[in-house]
Amino acid sequence: MPKIVDHEARRRQIVGAVWALIARRGLDAVTMRELAAEAGYTNGALAPYFRNKDEILQAAFQRAFDSTNIRAEKAIGDATGLTALCRLCYEIMPLDEERLLEARVVIAFWGRALHDERMAAVYEGVIDLWGQRMRTYLDQARAEGDVTTSTPDEVTVDTLLAALTGFQINALLAPHATSPERQETVLRELLSALA
Repeated sequence: MPKIVDHEARRRQIVGAVWALIARRGLDAVTMRELAAEAGYTNGALAPYFRNKDEILQAAFQRAFDSTNIRAEKAIGDATGLTALCRLCYEIMPLDEERLLEARVVIAFWGRALHDERMAAVYEGVIDLWGQRMRTYLDQARAEGDVTTSTPDEVTVDTLLAALTGFQINALLAPHATSPERQETVLRELLSALA
């Protein structure tokens, strides 16, 4: 009887191997040979799951955002307004090892996304989604009377996205100056300025 292979599980395993290589040695370490070895396969054994290295890397980049979004959905639950906005931000911020790893993966791909339209589209799509969700939560907060600032919501969203991206970079490159406590303080100050 032929062995039944769970293709999605194998794809997740291969993407996990990409993440492990990036975490240990950076994006340049992700060669097909190294990736196959990390995943426990021979080089040619990856072909049934991904057409090429570019497709593998795009899946690894997308997974970082998918993981954040799944976690954010759970954290936000039925919350609205500023509570929902704060919870979304917390899930993007590199406050623990899981989110630090996601930041490491995303930042590793930024340089590649500058020259790869598909990678750039993944990033742009996520930033657009987060911005849209933030605007929705700000609209709710205004309706609830929690946001009274005259600052346009678009400016607030741009400020939050810039801060969140900065946290990701600094938590990896200047961790002594970007502790979780400091990130949370900065976010609280940004959000308190809206009232």
